[in-house]
Amino acid sequence: MLKIIEDRPAWLLVIALVVFGFLAFLVISLVGQNTDLKVLASYELPDLVEVSGLSELGYDYYAVAVDGTVVATDGFGGLTARPTASTAKMILGLAIMRAKPFSLGERGESLKISTEDYERYIWYVNNGGSNTAVEVDEEISEYDALMSVFLPSSNNMADTLAVWAFGSLEDYRDYATEMLHEWGIKNTTIGEDASGFSYTTVSTASDLVRIGQKVLEDPVLSEIVRTEEYEVPVAGAIRNTNLLLGESGIVGVKTGYIGDASGYCLITGYLYDGHIVTVALMGAENRGMSFNDSLTIINMAQDILQNTVLVQEGQVVGYYDSWWTGKVPIRASTRLDGLGWKEAESKAVLDMDGAKGLLRIKLNAREYEVPIEAESYVAQPSFLERLTHIFGWQSEHKTENDSTSGQLDVTQNDAEEKDSGTGGSEKDNILDEIVSITNIPSDNCTIKYGYLMLINPNFTVDTDFIDARRNELVSLYDNYGIVEGNQYNGDNLLDAEAAKHLNEMNNAYAAEYPGHAFETRSCYRARGTTCGRMCAATGTSDHHTGLTCDLLDPDYGTSLDTDTYEQHIDWQWLYANSYKYGFIDRFPEAWAGGLMSEPLNVDENGSTGLFETWHYRYVGVKAATEIANGKYNNGNYDSLEHYLKALGLVRDLKNAECE
Repeated sequence: MLKIIEDRPAWLLVIALVVFGFLAFLVISLVGQNTDLKVLASYELPDLVEVSGLSELGYDYYAVAVDGTVVATDGFGGLTARPTASTAKMILGLAIMRAKPFSLGERGESLKISTEDYERYIWYVNNGGSNTAVEVDEEISEYDALMSVFLPSSNNMADTLAVWAFGSLEDYRDYATEMLHEWGIKNTTIGEDASGFSYTTVSTASDLVRIGQKVLEDPVLSEIVRTEEYEVPVAGAIRNTNLLLGESGIVGVKTGYIGDASGYCLITGYLYDGHIVTVALMGAENRGMSFNDSLTIINMAQDILQNTVLVQEGQVVGYYDSWWTGKVPIRASTRLDGLGWKEAESKAVLDMDGAKGLLRIKLNAREYEVPIEAESYVAQPSFLERLTHIFGWQSEHKTENDSTSGQLDVTQNDAEEKDSGTGGSEKDNILDEIVSITNIPSDNCTIKYGYLMLINPNFTVDTDFIDARRNELVSLYDNYGIVEGNQYNGDNLLDAEAAKHLNEMNNAYAAEYPGHAFETRSCYRARGTTCGRMCAATGTSDHHTGLTCDLLDPDYGTSLDTDTYEQHIDWQWLYANSYKYGFIDRFPEAWAGGLMSEPLNVDENGSTGLFETWHYRYVGVKAATEIANGKYNNGNYDSLEHYLKALGLVRDLKNAECE
């Protein structure tokens, strides 16, 4: 055998080695490589309502917090330490529930009143402190003792509870101080008692709103502080000193007064769509002022605060990208609401492991997590894809961000950052930015173009698509306070991203024309109309997209009529500025296809057949800028139809064919 090989020419051995090397390289490339997909973040937090207009109320010490984060304060930042009076009992209640916990519906452990406890009761009676009557050897449950502490603000029961749970008032002070420090509450000093009767217990308004929030988070304490009347052993019926219970949704928390040194203090709280809003007011001149002014602050906050949809179920929050899959949308699996309350430092992070993961949102001090899922996930290219890219796909497409667990920060200032790529045709570049905004199937080939979808008498959708699309939209009024001027053949609903940008546009208009605002006349329509050329039958209307609203400022007229255009500063402003916020004049006059008396003319060139000065459609900032500035129309305002054809996304406008 060896001789046979030696007789063969040397070049055959070289060929054999080359073939063997190539096959080895091929096997390694096709089997050994496992390139992760790149996560490209594209989610942007919505603008949140700013808490403003909370006035100075004639004194210097108050604070407002949402979910434990201070959002408004007095002129000193809510950081002036003052005697807490009986609001200190909130700290005691939290310490008790931490050291001697029991569940809602239970009564906790039993206390036996000692001679020392009785003498403490007599001392507070003689010194003018709030109290509840006790008897030696009386047994009282932990729950009843806490009721006595919070409702009539019993000083003697507060000290009795502290000594019972911790051994002494000194040990209670050490325990409670450490507890507060663990929560980051460091401007509060616990003095010589647990009741707050001593001037030595001091805190700040900013600390007290956070302490009040902790009380309302505890199921047992939350039930206690919202109780108006209760009966305990020996003392009998006791009543809550917080007379604001039930007013404006108030559910607690604690009153306090020990004379001029403290003034009248009041911590109040209410619940708003699962959020806890607390108000601390210190140093009022009398009890009536503390109640009235606390109520004033709460009412002002309720007028300003509103729920904001941070993420809509099914909303695209980012996408995967690889050379073998292209951009794969990542969608939120659930809806997430947040209470809008100020301009906030915020961050959103996409954290993926395979096809599933979390969108992590940090909004000031609060963190949210939303389950997310990619529409598909292919960790490796196919055999054929690898084979066709055998000589370069690894080096051409691998980037420093190639990681399914790579976390890319997205802040409110990142909205304009896009991975647009380099080179390629205009069509390729715009396709890079297109992300599907709906999972609803449709024979309309433009639905896949997302915000550039085209629905008109040629490009139609069926009623199944129209009805399902409604479930993907958000309320403009609930989320941004944008009102529908009348019930004009539609619902005040819009795609989540479009709604956010409409709110930004409305705010910009109001800033330029103070006291003015846009109203909607029709946004989403479930059914078409049959009122002639100015309307569209079911399946053919741009209002089915969930991206469109008829807009006007009612101060300039309430009818949708092109003849009144000259008096409509609002429509003129929209025509000149809407593209900055991703909206276009959907039916500009130049593309109406002739006089409005002529038949509908959605033709092959890009004519729309309509002229409506009020009809505005969201397409995204990049596309809107190119349309409004006539990138493909010699510098003149373009139609969406013509723009899509000029890009090469639509081949035949008349016969509804995409490329």
